[in-house]
Amino acid sequence: MPKVEMKKLYLLAHQEEQEKIMGLLQKLGTVELVDVQSSPEWEGMKPLMEPDQPAEQVGQLETRLGEVRYCLDFLQRYYPEKKSFIQQFAGSKFELSPEEFNSYIARQQTVAEACAACREAEERLSQIRNEEVLCRNSLAELNPWSSMDLPLEEIQATSRTRICLVVVPVNSLDSLQEALTDKVRDYYLEVVSRDKDQAFCFLAYLLDDQPLVQEACKAAEASEVSFSKFKGTAAEVIAGVNQSLQLLEEEKIAVKDQAEQLLVHRPLLMAYYDYLQNELNKQEAITNLARTEAAFYLEGWVPVPALPGLKTSLEEQTKTSVLIMRDPGPEEDYPILLHNQGPTEAYEVVTRLYGSPSKKDLDPTPLMAPFFFACFGICLSDVCYGALLSIIAYMLRRKMKLAGMGRQLVNLLFWGGLSSIIFGILMGGWFGDLIPIKPLWFDPLGDPMRMLIFSFIVGIIQIYFGMAIQAYRNVKDGKPWDALFDQGGWYLFLTGLILLIVPGGGEIGKWAAIAGALVLILTQGRSQKSIIRKLLSGLLSLYDVTGFLSDVLSYSRLLALGLATGVIASAINTMGGLLANSIVGILIMVVLLIGGHIFNLVISTLSSYVHTSRLQYIEFFGKFFEGGGKAFQPFQIKTKFVDVEEREAC
Repeated sequence: MPKVEMKKLYLLAHQEEQEKIMGLLQKLGTVELVDVQSSPEWEGMKPLMEPDQPAEQVGQLETRLGEVRYCLDFLQRYYPEKKSFIQQFAGSKFELSPEEFNSYIARQQTVAEACAACREAEERLSQIRNEEVLCRNSLAELNPWSSMDLPLEEIQATSRTRICLVVVPVNSLDSLQEALTDKVRDYYLEVVSRDKDQAFCFLAYLLDDQPLVQEACKAAEASEVSFSKFKGTAAEVIAGVNQSLQLLEEEKIAVKDQAEQLLVHRPLLMAYYDYLQNELNKQEAITNLARTEAAFYLEGWVPVPALPGLKTSLEEQTKTSVLIMRDPGPEEDYPILLHNQGPTEAYEVVTRLYGSPSKKDLDPTPLMAPFFFACFGICLSDVCYGALLSIIAYMLRRKMKLAGMGRQLVNLLFWGGLSSIIFGILMGGWFGDLIPIKPLWFDPLGDPMRMLIFSFIVGIIQIYFGMAIQAYRNVKDGKPWDALFDQGGWYLFLTGLILLIVPGGGEIGKWAAIAGALVLILTQGRSQKSIIRKLLSGLLSLYDVTGFLSDVLSYSRLLALGLATGVIASAINTMGGLLANSIVGILIMVVLLIGGHIFNLVISTLSSYVHTSRLQYIEFFGKFFEGGGKAFQPFQIKTKFVDVEEREAC
């Protein structure tokens, strides 16, 4: 099966070669390191070894990495990279040869200067922003007083009088004036300006009346404002503040123009970031190792197909390394690596999104792939949509250097497009009904009941196949009676129930259902101790038939999605046809048809993928697949920005 065989690896070498060996393992990317302290062999080695520690340079690497990240974030914030739709979907790493990459990481001084310049520019821009905030706050405070001719520095107390500026709620202004008139001998109150909520007033009074004035202001919720830090009239100060804002804006542009010159170093910073991150990963991986005064020791897992290359590289590039292999123990968990080939590989992404199989599981990918292919095509079921989807996926695959799940997903869409072409021909979908070509089989819009029955048949076949896989697993695990009583009993019972509704199969179906029910009643409680519990458990197990019914009914989504694709496409065509009565109408029709069908293609493809995946995860995997395995995660070079050919650098 497509699960790759794994070997446990033990490697012992001299301390002087640790850096070289760790770099080699990282470059090869074929070994998953194991923390030696979690290994069952550690107790026996504990008296001889101690856990290894990363070098002191880890702190320096983290600091340098943080500086480069800060610089890249600064450039991205002010000068974001423009990415095409394809780049946004598939990533936008730029390619470097090993020589170019090595020349980049040798320019440490340039990186340091660029980081310092970015930090200096960011600090000055931050200062400018703070100063702009202060200026705008000052403008907000001063604008209501702009019509006042009195210089702000002259608004102060004299030996006998006090002059001040107060802000009064509009609905309290009359009450303030009445209180001042009743209680204060001499005062002067002038409304300088007002808005819908507040009145901005000039107030002068004798110092002897200050307690009375304060009491009146408090009752009216009036607050005093002060502009002692300003000189000149409010209008003059506002003009000065606006001039300061203009100067700050000019300085900000100058700082950004100067920072923009750093964009030439962005590729260098990206390459250096990836280099530092991989160096840091290498140092942190050392915590999984053990050491003595002269040697170091590591454990890991390696796929069997990668063993020859690993052995050859260690023999050619190291002098002191000793490599030992063994098979996994019966109860030992090991990482799972899937390796499907051909069209089946595309469907690994579906399995990996669900979870890795356990060591006892079969890889469900090749078992699920034909059903996913068919169900996706039934949901989309349009020749033109399928052709467009396959062409787009093919272009993405050719244009972008995709790897891993991204490449598998694009390949899955390619095969999904081909499936849609097949079922579109069978069911007559050509941009809906835009191209009047008769279906090779039948039209789901004209015969939805036939389509529903077909969907149920697909579901029954896949569910039966899932039960057969579980029966195979039981036999393989040395439990043939479980396969006979559990899967065999359900096969007999469910097939009998199905035959009851098939014309001419009633008599056979009745006896098959009765026989299957008896098998289930007599065997499904066999793990119970008492006879009564055995019979009750067996009887209650018949209730699980509702689960099988629910699983089959779930396949009605194939009908719903297939019809939805066709109905939406036909509706778009109908709306477009209503406009084709003039030149302008024809132009609008063309735009409507193109935009509408692109929209329908997108949502129908998304729906087809999501609901087909759901059928595999719930209705199919639930019959035999346990999951819970740990995916193989090798110690390898990982880059965020740079794609180095042959991975010869780092």
